[in-house]
Amino acid sequence: MENSATVRYLTESANPDSGLRTLTSRTAVPAEYGKAYGHVLLPRPIFVSEREIGAFADDLAAVFRILVSLPGRCFDGDLDRYGAAIGLPAELVEVMSEGATGDPLLYARADAFHDGTGFRLLELNVGSELGGVDSAQLNRAFLEVPAFRAFAEANGLGHTDTMDHLVAELRAAAAGVKGADPVSPVVALIEGPDALGDHNSVFLSIQEDMSRHGIELLLGEIQELTEEADGKLALHGRPVDVVLRYFAAGQIAGDPVARAALTRLNRAHAAGRTAQFTPLEGALFTSKAALGLLHLPAVRAALTDTERELVDRVLPRTWVLGTEGSGDALAHARAHRAELVLKPGIGYSADGVVIGRDVTDAQWEEALEATAVRDYVAQELVVPALEPVVDPETGSTGEWVANWGIFVTPQGFGGAFCRALQPRDGAVITYANSGTRGTCVFTYPEAEFEESHI
Repeated sequence: MENSATVRYLTESANPDSGLRTLTSRTAVPAEYGKAYGHVLLPRPIFVSEREIGAFADDLAAVFRILVSLPGRCFDGDLDRYGAAIGLPAELVEVMSEGATGDPLLYARADAFHDGTGFRLLELNVGSELGGVDSAQLNRAFLEVPAFRAFAEANGLGHTDTMDHLVAELRAAAAGVKGADPVSPVVALIEGPDALGDHNSVFLSIQEDMSRHGIELLLGEIQELTEEADGKLALHGRPVDVVLRYFAAGQIAGDPVARAALTRLNRAHAAGRTAQFTPLEGALFTSKAALGLLHLPAVRAALTDTERELVDRVLPRTWVLGTEGSGDALAHARAHRAELVLKPGIGYSADGVVIGRDVTDAQWEEALEATAVRDYVAQELVVPALEPVVDPETGSTGEWVANWGIFVTPQGFGGAFCRALQPRDGAVITYANSGTRGTCVFTYPEAEFEESHI
């Protein structure tokens, strides 16, 4: 996506002697961040207007408010009916609903494409189990490189540290916990059973970054939480003030030990002994099928004109599949393969994603048949604008597709990062694809900068 900052960066990178061209090789990242991501860095950061990404974060907050209002607006407050409408199994709804208040905290990360005219929301991941919260470590490391620091200063670049937002929210959660130090609470990142090792390098990087922000982060799994006599939870003998939840409902449902541990955690949270950031209630709204509801005529009739305009502007048309009354949506998906992407309603790392234009009719039909046994959506294909990147070794400029991870919190825009892939390496951007690279995002004050250079 070429913009004023990108054009200037590419111009300077064209010089073989420019320190910008070899930025990543000159960058010293923190140790654990380097182990997790140092081998998959894109040669440059991505740039975006501060005004544009801030406005999109405001849109995300508005979409979130619409989503959390849907059970009350359209399903008489019945979470079971709402869950059935988006294809959630009853056992998952039960787990997500335990302790629900109807007012989940706004803490989310959008996955989005930029189509050259604006951001388009692909999915909204609601809850604390989010990757990329430590991405500002790369922003800070880039700024330690003299060539990039000079470029950043000359172009008024800035960045938002997601960890600043997260730590502020953890401290706010700790403020309601009896006996907790609101400045330096004991925080434990808690995964599901036998899952901590699956993402150990990522969690160690988060732990490293949080330490820099003044909080010690413990790591553990939900079944390891024990209940003390006063109702407070402990991990390996350490009393815990705040649980930073990284387990998902699917890891709890069907596991009686984990289910009992979740009940203890919810009880401690309600009693103000150990806070949970964030409860599983938010997971009711993280399914892509929840976004699909916003296109149903009955739901749209309950929205205001302003809300419908917002939905149409930022969200690609999305159809819920595999639920009662979704036969027309399935027929549409069969007839418009090349224009659609098929996605599980709840899924991670692009697991189960099928891009219609990249498969045959027979393969598409096989994928559609899977919607009968699992929650799925069909979503309008978004064609993203390409990001030009100079190859450090050859000096040639290649084109990359960027998937934006954009955070929004009660404080507003909460930072961003990008994962990128060259079209020749596929269409699904995930680190499971060896061609995927990651980088941080810098903002620039477009209007102010342009006016100052007239």
